[in-house]
Amino acid sequence: MSGRRWTITPEPEPEALSQLMRAASRSGSLGARLLHNRGLRTSEEALTFLLPDLNQLNDPFKLPDMEIAVDRVFRAIGNQEKIAVYGDFDVDGLSATALLLHAIRDLGGTAVAHIPGRDGSGHGLDNDALSRLNADGVSLVITVDTGSNDADQITFAETIGVDVIVTDHHIVEPGLRRPLALVNPHMGSDGAGEGLTGAGVAFKLAQALYSRTDLNWPGHVIALAALGTVADVGPLKGENRVIVSEGLRELQATSHAGLSALLKLAHPNGGDLDTEVLSFNVIPRLNAPGRLGEAVPSLNLLTANDPGEAAMLARQVDDMNTERRQLSQEAWDAARLELGNGPMKPALIVKSTEFRSGILGPLAGRLSGEHGRPAIAIALGETHARASARSPESVDIHAVLSAVSDRFDQWGGHARAAGFTVPNEHLDEVIDAIQEGVAAAGKDPGAGPPLQADAEVGFSDLGASTWDFIKVLGPYGEENPAPVFITRNLNPVQIRTMGAGGRHLRMVLSDDRETWDAIGFGLGKVDLGGGAVDVVYSLRTNTWRGRTKQELHLLDIRPSADKI
Repeated sequence: MSGRRWTITPEPEPEALSQLMRAASRSGSLGARLLHNRGLRTSEEALTFLLPDLNQLNDPFKLPDMEIAVDRVFRAIGNQEKIAVYGDFDVDGLSATALLLHAIRDLGGTAVAHIPGRDGSGHGLDNDALSRLNADGVSLVITVDTGSNDADQITFAETIGVDVIVTDHHIVEPGLRRPLALVNPHMGSDGAGEGLTGAGVAFKLAQALYSRTDLNWPGHVIALAALGTVADVGPLKGENRVIVSEGLRELQATSHAGLSALLKLAHPNGGDLDTEVLSFNVIPRLNAPGRLGEAVPSLNLLTANDPGEAAMLARQVDDMNTERRQLSQEAWDAARLELGNGPMKPALIVKSTEFRSGILGPLAGRLSGEHGRPAIAIALGETHARASARSPESVDIHAVLSAVSDRFDQWGGHARAAGFTVPNEHLDEVIDAIQEGVAAAGKDPGAGPPLQADAEVGFSDLGASTWDFIKVLGPYGEENPAPVFITRNLNPVQIRTMGAGGRHLRMVLSDDRETWDAIGFGLGKVDLGGGAVDVVYSLRTNTWRGRTKQELHLLDIRPSADKI
Protein backbone atom coordinates (compact mmCIF):
# COMPACT_ATOMS: atom_id res chain seq x y z
CA MET A 1 0.00 0.00 0.00
CA SER A 2 1.06 3.58 -0.65
CA GLY A 3 0.61 4.87 2.89
CA ARG A 4 -1.69 7.61 1.59
CA ARG A 5 -4.90 8.38 3.44
CA TRP A 6 -8.19 7.50 1.81
CA THR A 7 -11.04 9.95 2.12
CA ILE A 8 -14.58 9.94 0.77
CA THR A 9 -16.43 13.06 -0.34
CA PRO A 10 -19.35 13.51 2.11
CA GLU A 11 -22.67 12.35 0.74
CA PRO A 12 -25.01 15.26 -0.06
CA GLU A 13 -28.35 15.71 1.62
CA PRO A 14 -31.24 13.83 -0.05
CA GLU A 15 -32.81 17.11 -1.15
CA ALA A 16 -29.62 18.07 -2.99
CA LEU A 17 -29.49 14.70 -4.75
CA SER A 18 -33.13 14.94 -5.78
CA GLN A 19 -32.32 18.10 -7.77
CA LEU A 20 -29.99 16.04 -9.96
CA MET A 21 -31.91 12.80 -10.39
CA ARG A 22 -33.39 13.74 -13.79
CA ALA A 23 -29.91 14.31 -15.23
CA ALA A 24 -28.56 11.18 -13.54
CA SER A 25 -31.17 9.11 -15.36
CA ARG A 26 -30.76 5.33 -14.92
CA SER A 27 -27.61 5.72 -12.80
CA GLY A 28 -29.86 6.95 -9.97
CA SER A 29 -28.50 8.32 -6.72
CA LEU A 30 -24.91 7.30 -7.49
CA GLY A 31 -24.98 9.31 -10.71
CA ALA A 32 -26.56 12.25 -8.89
CA ARG A 33 -23.83 12.07 -6.28
CA LEU A 34 -21.13 12.14 -8.96
CA LEU A 35 -22.73 15.22 -10.50
CA HIS A 36 -22.96 16.92 -7.11
CA ASN A 37 -19.30 16.15 -6.42
CA ARG A 38 -18.44 18.10 -9.59
CA GLY A 39 -20.16 21.24 -8.40
CA LEU A 40 -23.42 20.80 -10.29
CA ARG A 41 -26.57 21.64 -8.35
CA THR A 42 -29.56 21.49 -10.72
CA SER A 43 -30.62 19.09 -13.44
CA GLU A 44 -30.45 21.96 -15.95
CA GLU A 45 -26.80 22.63 -15.06
CA ALA A 46 -26.04 18.93 -15.14
CA LEU A 47 -27.67 18.35 -18.54
CA THR A 48 -25.69 21.23 -20.05
CA PHE A 49 -22.55 19.63 -18.61
CA LEU A 50 -23.44 16.13 -19.81
CA LEU A 51 -24.49 17.20 -23.31
CA PRO A 52 -21.82 19.63 -24.52
CA ASP A 53 -22.32 20.94 -28.06
CA LEU A 54 -21.09 23.76 -30.26
CA ASN A 55 -24.08 25.93 -29.39
CA GLN A 56 -22.54 26.33 -25.93
CA LEU A 57 -19.52 28.15 -27.34
CA ASN A 58 -19.41 31.80 -26.33
CA ASP A 59 -19.31 34.73 -28.71
CA PRO A 60 -15.58 35.06 -29.56
CA PHE A 61 -15.92 38.84 -29.80
CA LYS A 62 -16.39 38.97 -26.03
CA LEU A 63 -12.64 38.42 -25.72
CA PRO A 64 -10.54 41.60 -25.42
CA ASP A 65 -9.33 43.18 -28.68
CA MET A 66 -10.90 40.44 -30.80
CA GLU A 67 -12.57 42.95 -33.13
CA ILE A 68 -9.24 44.68 -33.75
CA ALA A 69 -7.49 41.36 -34.37
CA VAL A 70 -10.10 40.11 -36.84
CA ASP A 71 -10.16 43.38 -38.78
CA ARG A 72 -6.36 43.36 -39.08
CA VAL A 73 -6.24 39.73 -40.24
CA PHE A 74 -8.84 40.32 -42.94
CA ARG A 75 -7.00 43.46 -44.04
CA ALA A 76 -3.84 41.38 -44.36
CA ILE A 77 -5.68 38.71 -46.36
CA GLY A 78 -7.26 41.35 -48.62
CA ASN A 79 -3.90 43.06 -49.23
CA GLN A 80 -2.14 39.71 -49.82
CA GLU A 81 0.23 40.35 -46.91
CA LYS A 82 2.29 37.49 -45.56
CA ILE A 83 1.22 36.53 -42.03
CA ALA A 84 3.45 34.67 -39.56
CA VAL A 85 2.00 32.58 -36.77
CA TYR A 86 4.58 32.65 -33.97
CA GLY A 87 4.07 29.74 -31.58
CA ASP A 88 5.71 27.79 -28.81
CA PHE A 89 7.38 24.38 -28.86
CA ASP A 90 4.99 22.54 -26.53
CA VAL A 91 1.85 20.83 -27.79
CA ASP A 92 -0.42 23.68 -26.72
CA GLY A 93 1.65 26.09 -28.80
CA LEU A 94 2.06 23.68 -31.72
CA SER A 95 -1.66 22.92 -31.86
CA ALA A 96 -2.49 26.61 -31.70
CA THR A 97 -0.02 27.36 -34.49
CA ALA A 98 -1.33 24.58 -36.72
CA LEU A 99 -4.99 25.48 -36.32
CA LEU A 100 -4.41 29.16 -37.16
CA LEU A 101 -2.29 28.23 -40.18
CA HIS A 102 -5.15 26.04 -41.39
CA ALA A 103 -7.73 28.77 -40.74
CA ILE A 104 -5.81 31.63 -42.40
CA ARG A 105 -4.98 29.53 -45.47
CA ASP A 106 -8.56 28.29 -45.65
CA LEU A 107 -9.73 31.90 -45.73
CA GLY A 108 -7.40 32.75 -48.60
CA GLY A 109 -4.46 34.17 -46.67
CA THR A 110 -0.74 33.47 -46.93
CA ALA A 111 0.65 32.18 -43.65
CA VAL A 112 3.98 30.83 -42.44
CA ALA A 113 5.02 29.58 -39.02
CA HIS A 114 7.85 30.20 -36.60
CA ILE A 115 8.52 27.83 -33.71
CA PRO A 116 11.53 28.66 -31.52
CA GLY A 117 13.92 25.93 -30.41
CA ARG A 118 13.98 24.86 -26.78
CA ASP A 119 17.73 25.38 -26.57
CA GLY A 120 17.81 28.51 -28.71
CA SER A 121 15.77 31.62 -28.04
CA GLY A 122 13.35 29.63 -25.89
CA HIS A 123 9.88 30.84 -25.01
CA GLY A 124 8.57 34.16 -26.29
CA LEU A 125 9.28 36.58 -29.10
CA ASP A 126 12.84 37.06 -30.30
CA ASN A 127 14.15 40.09 -32.17
CA ASP A 128 16.37 38.06 -34.50
CA ALA A 129 13.44 35.84 -35.45
CA LEU A 130 11.23 38.89 -36.03
CA SER A 131 13.90 40.41 -38.28
CA ARG A 132 14.16 37.21 -40.33
CA LEU A 133 10.40 37.03 -40.73
CA ASN A 134 10.27 40.67 -41.83
CA ALA A 135 13.07 40.06 -44.34
CA ASP A 136 10.95 37.20 -45.71
CA GLY A 137 8.10 39.61 -46.37
CA VAL A 138 6.06 39.20 -43.17
CA SER A 139 4.15 42.32 -42.12
CA LEU A 140 1.81 40.78 -39.52
CA VAL A 141 2.78 38.42 -36.70
CA ILE A 142 0.15 36.57 -34.70
CA THR A 143 1.50 34.97 -31.54
CA VAL A 144 -0.12 31.92 -30.00
CA ASP A 145 0.44 30.72 -26.43
CA THR A 146 3.08 33.41 -25.94
CA GLY A 147 3.88 37.10 -26.25
CA SER A 148 1.78 38.79 -23.55
CA ASN A 149 4.80 40.12 -21.68
CA ASP A 150 7.21 40.63 -24.59
CA ALA A 151 6.86 44.42 -24.64
CA ASP A 152 10.42 45.14 -25.84
CA GLN A 153 10.16 42.70 -28.70
CA ILE A 154 6.76 44.07 -29.72
CA THR A 155 8.23 47.58 -29.78
CA PHE A 156 11.07 46.30 -31.94
CA ALA A 157 8.60 44.69 -34.35
CA GLU A 158 6.79 47.99 -34.76
CA THR A 159 10.04 49.81 -35.55
CA ILE A 160 10.70 47.44 -38.48
CA GLY A 161 7.13 47.73 -39.78
CA VAL A 162 5.60 44.54 -38.38
CA ASP A 163 2.22 44.61 -36.62
CA VAL A 164 1.77 42.16 -33.75
CA ILE A 165 -1.43 40.48 -32.59
CA VAL A 166 -0.93 38.54 -29.36
CA THR A 167 -3.20 35.59 -28.58
CA ASP A 168 -2.27 34.09 -25.26
CA HIS A 169 -3.57 32.82 -21.93
CA HIS A 170 -0.70 33.64 -19.57
CA ILE A 171 -0.98 36.30 -16.87
CA VAL A 172 -0.09 39.76 -18.16
CA GLU A 173 2.33 41.89 -16.16
CA PRO A 174 0.85 45.36 -15.51
CA GLY A 175 2.17 48.50 -17.15
CA LEU A 176 3.69 46.93 -20.25
CA ARG A 177 3.37 48.38 -23.74
CA ARG A 178 0.42 46.83 -25.56
CA PRO A 179 0.59 45.34 -29.07
CA LEU A 180 -1.89 46.19 -31.79
CA ALA A 181 -4.26 43.63 -30.24
CA LEU A 182 -3.89 41.60 -27.05
CA VAL A 183 -6.41 38.76 -27.17
CA ASN A 184 -5.96 37.37 -23.69
CA PRO A 185 -8.78 36.38 -21.29
CA HIS A 186 -6.84 37.91 -18.39
CA MET A 187 -7.32 41.37 -19.94
CA GLY A 188 -11.11 41.14 -19.69
CA SER A 189 -13.26 41.83 -16.67
CA ASP A 190 -16.31 39.66 -17.38
CA GLY A 191 -14.68 36.22 -17.25
CA ALA A 192 -14.92 35.63 -21.00
CA GLY A 193 -12.48 32.92 -22.05
CA GLU A 194 -11.65 31.92 -18.48
CA GLY A 195 -9.61 28.71 -18.41
CA LEU A 196 -8.79 28.66 -22.12
CA THR A 197 -5.33 27.43 -23.06
CA GLY A 198 -3.19 28.93 -25.80
CA ALA A 199 -4.84 26.64 -28.35
CA GLY A 200 -8.24 27.60 -26.93
CA VAL A 201 -7.61 31.32 -27.44
CA ALA A 202 -6.28 30.66 -30.95
CA PHE A 203 -9.43 28.67 -31.67
CA LYS A 204 -11.57 31.61 -30.55
CA LEU A 205 -9.73 33.79 -33.07
CA ALA A 206 -10.39 31.17 -35.76
CA GLN A 207 -14.04 31.02 -34.68
CA ALA A 208 -14.29 34.81 -34.99
CA LEU A 209 -12.65 34.79 -38.42
CA TYR A 210 -14.96 32.11 -39.80
CA SER A 211 -18.00 33.92 -38.38
CA ARG A 212 -17.29 36.81 -40.77
CA THR A 213 -17.55 34.46 -43.78
CA ASP A 214 -20.01 31.95 -45.20
CA LEU A 215 -17.54 29.13 -44.48
CA ASN A 216 -17.66 26.60 -41.65
CA TRP A 217 -14.44 25.72 -39.92
CA PRO A 218 -13.07 22.27 -40.84
CA GLY A 219 -13.23 19.63 -38.12
CA HIS A 220 -9.47 19.51 -37.65
CA VAL A 221 -9.46 23.10 -36.37
CA ILE A 222 -11.37 22.18 -33.20
CA ALA A 223 -9.56 18.82 -33.04
CA LEU A 224 -6.26 20.70 -32.78
CA ALA A 225 -7.75 22.98 -30.14
CA ALA A 226 -8.72 19.89 -28.14
CA LEU A 227 -5.17 18.52 -28.38
CA GLY A 228 -3.73 21.74 -26.98
CA THR A 229 -6.35 21.98 -24.24
CA VAL A 230 -5.63 18.49 -22.95
CA ALA A 231 -1.86 18.95 -23.31
CA ASP A 232 -1.88 22.14 -21.24
CA VAL A 233 -4.25 20.66 -18.63
CA GLY A 234 -7.02 23.16 -19.22
CA PRO A 235 -10.00 22.81 -16.84
CA LEU A 236 -12.60 20.61 -18.54
CA LYS A 237 -15.65 22.73 -17.92
CA GLY A 238 -17.43 25.45 -19.87
CA GLU A 239 -15.97 26.10 -23.30
CA ASN A 240 -13.01 23.79 -22.72
CA ARG A 241 -15.39 20.89 -22.20
CA VAL A 242 -17.13 21.71 -25.48
CA ILE A 243 -13.82 22.05 -27.33
CA VAL A 244 -12.46 18.74 -26.04
CA SER A 245 -15.72 16.81 -26.46
CA GLU A 246 -16.23 17.99 -30.03
CA GLY A 247 -12.50 17.70 -30.78
CA LEU A 248 -12.43 14.06 -29.66
CA ARG A 249 -15.39 13.29 -31.93
CA GLU A 250 -13.59 14.90 -34.85
CA LEU A 251 -10.32 13.09 -34.08
CA GLN A 252 -12.12 9.75 -33.86
CA ALA A 253 -13.09 9.98 -37.52
CA THR A 254 -10.63 12.53 -38.86
CA SER A 255 -9.76 12.68 -42.53
CA HIS A 256 -6.92 15.13 -41.87
CA ALA A 257 -3.77 13.46 -43.23
CA GLY A 258 -1.42 14.45 -40.40
CA LEU A 259 -3.76 13.66 -37.55
CA SER A 260 -4.85 10.39 -39.15
CA ALA A 261 -1.23 9.24 -39.59
CA LEU A 262 -0.40 10.18 -36.00
CA LEU A 263 -3.37 8.28 -34.59
CA LYS A 264 -2.56 5.15 -36.62
CA LEU A 265 0.71 4.94 -34.67
CA ALA A 266 -0.46 6.31 -31.31
CA HIS A 267 -3.84 4.54 -31.14
CA PRO A 268 -3.43 1.40 -33.26
CA ASN A 269 -5.90 -0.75 -31.32
CA GLY A 270 -8.81 1.52 -32.08
CA GLY A 271 -11.68 1.85 -29.62
CA ASP A 272 -12.96 5.07 -28.14
CA LEU A 273 -10.59 7.99 -28.25
CA ASP A 274 -10.48 9.80 -24.91
CA THR A 275 -8.30 12.22 -22.98
CA GLU A 276 -6.25 9.36 -21.53
CA VAL A 277 -5.23 8.24 -25.02
CA LEU A 278 -4.30 11.82 -25.89
CA SER A 279 -2.34 12.32 -22.66
CA PHE A 280 -0.36 9.07 -22.72
CA ASN A 281 -0.12 8.12 -26.40
CA VAL A 282 -0.58 11.14 -28.65
CA ILE A 283 0.77 14.18 -26.79
CA PRO A 284 4.11 12.60 -25.72
CA ARG A 285 4.83 11.80 -29.37
CA LEU A 286 4.14 15.38 -30.43
CA ASN A 287 6.24 16.71 -27.56
CA ALA A 288 9.22 14.48 -28.33
CA PRO A 289 10.85 16.52 -31.15
CA GLY A 290 10.69 19.69 -29.07
CA ARG A 291 12.21 17.91 -26.10
CA LEU A 292 15.09 16.78 -28.31
CA GLY A 293 15.68 20.28 -29.66
CA GLU A 294 13.38 21.34 -32.51
CA ALA A 295 9.61 20.92 -32.61
CA VAL A 296 9.24 21.59 -36.35
CA PRO A 297 8.61 17.91 -37.31
CA SER A 298 5.55 17.89 -35.06
CA LEU A 299 4.22 21.11 -36.55
CA ASN A 300 4.79 19.77 -40.05
CA LEU A 301 2.82 16.67 -39.11
CA LEU A 302 -0.08 18.72 -37.71
CA THR A 303 -0.26 20.74 -40.94
CA ALA A 304 0.42 17.93 -43.43
CA ASN A 305 -2.21 17.44 -46.14
CA ASP A 306 -0.52 14.73 -48.21
CA PRO A 307 -1.02 11.20 -46.78
CA GLY A 308 2.42 9.99 -47.91
CA GLU A 309 4.21 12.96 -46.35
CA ALA A 310 2.09 12.61 -43.21
CA ALA A 311 2.97 8.92 -42.83
CA MET A 312 6.69 9.74 -43.15
CA LEU A 313 6.44 12.55 -40.59
CA ALA A 314 4.45 10.38 -38.18
CA ARG A 315 7.18 7.72 -38.31
CA GLN A 316 9.82 10.40 -37.73
CA VAL A 317 7.96 11.76 -34.71
CA ASP A 318 7.42 8.23 -33.41
CA ASP A 319 11.12 7.44 -33.74
CA MET A 320 11.99 10.63 -31.89
CA ASN A 321 9.60 9.64 -29.14
CA THR A 322 11.39 6.31 -28.82
CA GLU A 323 14.66 8.22 -28.45
CA ARG A 324 13.04 10.56 -25.93
CA ARG A 325 11.82 7.59 -23.88
CA GLN A 326 15.29 6.06 -23.90
CA LEU A 327 16.87 9.31 -22.75
CA SER A 328 14.20 9.68 -20.08
CA GLN A 329 14.84 6.16 -18.79
CA GLU A 330 18.60 6.74 -18.70
CA ALA A 331 18.03 9.98 -16.79
CA TRP A 332 15.67 8.18 -14.40
CA ASP A 333 18.21 5.44 -13.74
CA ALA A 334 20.93 8.05 -13.12
CA ALA A 335 18.63 10.00 -10.80
CA ARG A 336 17.78 6.94 -8.72
CA LEU A 337 21.47 6.07 -8.47
CA GLU A 338 22.32 9.59 -7.34
CA LEU A 339 19.59 9.61 -4.70
CA GLY A 340 20.66 6.21 -3.37
CA ASN A 341 18.88 4.44 -0.54
CA GLY A 342 19.69 6.82 2.29
CA PRO A 343 17.34 9.24 4.06
CA MET A 344 15.65 11.69 1.72
CA LYS A 345 16.20 15.41 2.01
CA PRO A 346 13.21 17.77 2.00
CA ALA A 347 13.61 18.25 -1.76
CA LEU A 348 14.91 15.64 -4.21
CA ILE A 349 17.60 17.32 -6.32
CA VAL A 350 19.47 15.49 -9.08
CA LYS A 351 21.96 16.96 -11.54
CA SER A 352 24.09 15.77 -14.42
CA THR A 353 25.99 16.97 -17.46
CA GLU A 354 24.19 14.20 -19.39
CA PHE A 355 20.63 15.45 -18.78
CA ARG A 356 18.94 16.96 -21.84
CA SER A 357 16.98 20.11 -21.08
CA GLY A 358 13.88 18.69 -22.73
CA ILE A 359 13.57 15.80 -20.27
CA LEU A 360 14.11 17.82 -17.08
CA GLY A 361 10.42 18.56 -16.48
CA PRO A 362 9.19 14.98 -16.92
CA LEU A 363 12.08 13.67 -14.79
CA ALA A 364 11.30 16.08 -11.96
CA GLY A 365 7.61 15.25 -12.27
CA ARG A 366 8.25 11.51 -12.04
CA LEU A 367 10.50 11.92 -9.00
CA SER A 368 7.99 14.17 -7.27
CA GLY A 369 5.07 11.89 -8.09
CA GLU A 370 6.82 8.75 -6.84
CA HIS A 371 8.08 10.23 -3.58
CA GLY A 372 5.46 12.86 -2.80
CA ARG A 373 7.91 15.72 -2.30
CA PRO A 374 9.43 18.53 -4.38
CA ALA A 375 11.93 17.42 -7.00
CA ILE A 376 14.36 19.39 -9.14
CA ALA A 377 16.25 18.04 -12.14
CA ILE A 378 19.29 20.06 -13.24
CA ALA A 379 21.22 19.95 -16.51
CA LEU A 380 24.79 21.12 -15.91
CA GLY A 381 26.37 23.26 -18.63
CA GLU A 382 29.77 24.88 -19.03
CA THR A 383 28.74 28.19 -17.49
CA HIS A 384 25.11 27.77 -16.42
CA ALA A 385 22.77 25.16 -15.02
CA ARG A 386 19.21 24.79 -16.26
CA ALA A 387 16.61 23.32 -13.91
CA SER A 388 12.98 22.21 -13.82
CA ALA A 389 11.10 21.82 -10.55
CA ARG A 390 7.89 19.96 -9.74
CA SER A 391 6.09 19.79 -6.42
CA PRO A 392 3.06 18.23 -4.73
CA GLU A 393 0.34 20.45 -3.32
CA SER A 394 2.00 20.44 0.09
CA VAL A 395 4.79 22.81 -1.00
CA ASP A 396 4.65 25.98 -3.12
CA ILE A 397 7.88 25.53 -5.07
CA HIS A 398 7.49 28.90 -6.79
CA ALA A 399 7.50 30.64 -3.42
CA VAL A 400 10.58 28.66 -2.36
CA LEU A 401 12.45 29.67 -5.51
CA SER A 402 11.42 33.32 -5.22
CA ALA A 403 13.57 33.64 -2.09
CA VAL A 404 16.72 33.14 -4.22
CA SER A 405 15.46 34.48 -7.53
CA ASP A 406 18.11 37.23 -7.47
CA ARG A 407 20.64 34.50 -8.27
CA PHE A 408 18.76 33.40 -11.41
CA ASP A 409 19.36 34.61 -14.94
CA GLN A 410 15.88 33.41 -15.88
CA TRP A 411 13.08 31.85 -13.91
CA GLY A 412 9.32 31.46 -13.71
CA GLY A 413 6.45 29.09 -13.06
CA HIS A 414 3.78 28.53 -10.45
CA ALA A 415 3.17 26.64 -7.21
CA ARG A 416 3.43 23.13 -8.69
CA ALA A 417 5.92 23.63 -11.53
CA ALA A 418 8.76 26.06 -12.12
CA GLY A 419 12.12 26.39 -13.82
CA PHE A 420 15.25 28.48 -13.64
CA THR A 421 18.67 29.10 -15.16
CA VAL A 422 21.50 29.92 -12.77
CA PRO A 423 25.25 30.62 -13.19
CA ASN A 424 27.30 27.64 -12.03
CA GLU A 425 29.00 29.66 -9.30
CA HIS A 426 25.64 30.17 -7.55
CA LEU A 427 24.30 26.64 -7.96
CA ASP A 428 25.38 25.19 -4.60
CA GLU A 429 24.07 28.22 -2.77
CA VAL A 430 20.73 27.90 -4.57
CA ILE A 431 20.45 24.18 -3.78
CA ASP A 432 21.09 24.82 -0.07
CA ALA A 433 18.49 27.59 -0.04
CA ILE A 434 15.90 25.35 -1.74
CA GLN A 435 16.41 22.62 0.86
CA GLU A 436 16.05 25.16 3.66
CA GLY A 437 12.97 26.69 2.04
CA VAL A 438 11.20 23.36 1.59
CA ALA A 439 12.07 22.34 5.18
CA ALA A 440 10.78 25.68 6.47
CA ALA A 441 7.43 25.13 4.77
CA GLY A 442 6.60 23.12 7.90
CA LYS A 443 4.71 20.36 6.14
CA ASP A 444 5.47 16.73 5.58
CA PRO A 445 6.29 16.82 1.86
CA GLY A 446 6.33 13.05 1.63
CA ALA A 447 2.79 12.58 2.85
CA GLY A 448 1.13 13.84 -0.31
CA PRO A 449 -2.57 14.60 -0.65
CA PRO A 450 -5.11 11.94 0.33
CA LEU A 451 -6.76 9.71 -2.24
CA GLN A 452 -10.19 11.28 -2.60
CA ALA A 453 -13.01 8.90 -3.52
CA ASP A 454 -16.42 9.94 -4.78
CA ALA A 455 -18.25 7.16 -2.95
CA GLU A 456 -17.95 3.76 -1.32
CA VAL A 457 -19.72 1.16 -3.45
CA GLY A 458 -20.17 -2.56 -3.79
CA PHE A 459 -19.69 -4.54 -6.96
CA SER A 460 -23.46 -4.67 -7.29
CA ASP A 461 -23.35 -0.92 -8.01
CA LEU A 462 -21.12 -1.42 -11.06
CA GLY A 463 -23.87 -2.34 -13.50
CA ALA A 464 -24.32 -1.27 -17.11
CA SER A 465 -26.07 1.96 -16.13
CA THR A 466 -23.07 3.03 -14.02
CA TRP A 467 -20.59 2.28 -16.79
CA ASP A 468 -22.76 4.13 -19.31
CA PHE A 469 -22.98 7.16 -17.03
CA ILE A 470 -19.22 7.15 -16.42
CA LYS A 471 -18.74 7.38 -20.19
CA VAL A 472 -21.17 10.29 -20.54
CA LEU A 473 -19.55 12.13 -17.61
CA GLY A 474 -16.30 12.41 -19.59
CA PRO A 475 -14.13 13.76 -21.06
CA TYR A 476 -12.02 13.68 -17.93
CA GLY A 477 -9.18 15.89 -16.89
CA GLU A 478 -8.51 18.98 -14.80
CA GLU A 479 -11.55 19.93 -12.65
CA ASN A 480 -13.45 16.90 -13.94
CA PRO A 481 -11.47 13.90 -12.70
CA ALA A 482 -12.60 10.37 -13.46
CA PRO A 483 -14.85 9.09 -10.63
CA VAL A 484 -13.00 7.20 -7.91
CA PHE A 485 -14.62 4.50 -5.75
CA ILE A 486 -13.76 2.46 -2.66
CA THR A 487 -14.85 -1.14 -2.28
CA ARG A 488 -13.96 -3.20 0.80
CA ASN A 489 -13.56 -6.86 1.74
CA LEU A 490 -12.77 -8.27 -1.67
CA ASN A 491 -11.12 -11.61 -2.26
CA PRO A 492 -8.16 -11.74 -4.65
CA VAL A 493 -8.97 -14.73 -6.86
CA GLN A 494 -5.92 -14.39 -9.12
CA ILE A 495 -2.77 -12.36 -8.56
CA ARG A 496 0.20 -11.83 -10.82
CA THR A 497 2.75 -9.14 -11.40
CA MET A 498 3.86 -7.75 -14.74
CA GLY A 499 6.36 -5.29 -16.16
CA ALA A 500 10.06 -4.89 -15.44
CA GLY A 501 10.83 -6.19 -11.97
CA GLY A 502 7.19 -7.04 -11.32
CA ARG A 503 6.36 -3.37 -10.92
CA HIS A 504 2.67 -3.64 -11.83
CA LEU A 505 -0.18 -5.72 -10.45
CA ARG A 506 -2.78 -7.70 -12.38
CA MET A 507 -5.54 -9.46 -10.45
CA VAL A 508 -9.11 -10.71 -10.36
CA LEU A 509 -11.22 -9.49 -7.44
CA SER A 510 -14.40 -11.09 -6.13
CA ASP A 511 -17.10 -10.23 -3.59
CA ASP A 512 -18.35 -13.86 -3.75
CA ARG A 513 -21.06 -12.87 -6.22
CA GLU A 514 -19.31 -10.87 -8.92
CA THR A 515 -15.74 -10.72 -10.17
CA TRP A 516 -13.83 -7.96 -11.90
CA ASP A 517 -10.46 -7.84 -13.60
CA ALA A 518 -8.20 -5.18 -12.11
CA ILE A 519 -4.86 -3.62 -12.93
CA GLY A 520 -2.71 -1.51 -10.61
CA PHE A 521 0.24 0.33 -12.12
CA GLY A 522 3.12 0.66 -9.66
CA LEU A 523 1.39 -1.62 -7.12
CA GLY A 524 3.28 -4.84 -7.87
CA LYS A 525 5.31 -4.68 -4.63
CA VAL A 526 2.35 -4.14 -2.30
CA ASP A 527 2.04 -6.61 0.59
CA LEU A 528 -1.54 -7.85 0.28
CA GLY A 529 -1.46 -9.74 3.57
CA GLY A 530 -2.87 -13.02 2.20
CA GLY A 531 -6.54 -12.24 2.89
CA ALA A 532 -9.34 -9.87 1.90
CA VAL A 533 -8.41 -6.46 0.55
CA ASP A 534 -9.87 -2.98 0.25
CA VAL A 535 -9.29 -1.08 -2.98
CA VAL A 536 -9.51 2.44 -4.38
CA TYR A 537 -10.11 2.50 -8.13
CA SER A 538 -11.58 4.11 -11.19
CA LEU A 539 -13.45 2.35 -14.00
CA ARG A 540 -11.53 1.72 -17.19
CA THR A 541 -12.53 0.51 -20.65
CA ASN A 542 -9.56 -1.09 -22.39
CA THR A 543 -9.29 -2.00 -26.08
CA TRP A 544 -6.57 -4.41 -27.19
CA ARG A 545 -6.31 -6.08 -30.58
CA GLY A 546 -9.89 -5.25 -31.40
CA ARG A 547 -11.29 -6.58 -28.13
CA THR A 548 -12.82 -4.20 -25.60
CA LYS A 549 -13.24 -5.03 -21.93
CA GLN A 550 -14.14 -3.23 -18.74
CA GLU A 551 -11.84 -3.42 -15.74
CA LEU A 552 -10.92 -1.69 -12.50
CA HIS A 553 -7.96 0.68 -12.56
CA LEU A 554 -6.50 0.34 -9.05
CA LEU A 555 -5.11 3.47 -7.42
CA ASP A 556 -4.30 1.82 -4.08
CA ILE A 557 -4.87 -1.46 -2.27
CA ARG A 558 -4.47 -2.62 1.32
CA PRO A 559 -5.41 -5.56 3.54
CA SER A 560 -8.96 -5.20 4.81
CA ALA A 561 -7.80 -5.37 8.40
CA ASP A 562 -6.14 -1.97 8.03
CA LYS A 563 -7.96 1.03 9.39
CA ILE A 564 -8.98 3.66 6.88
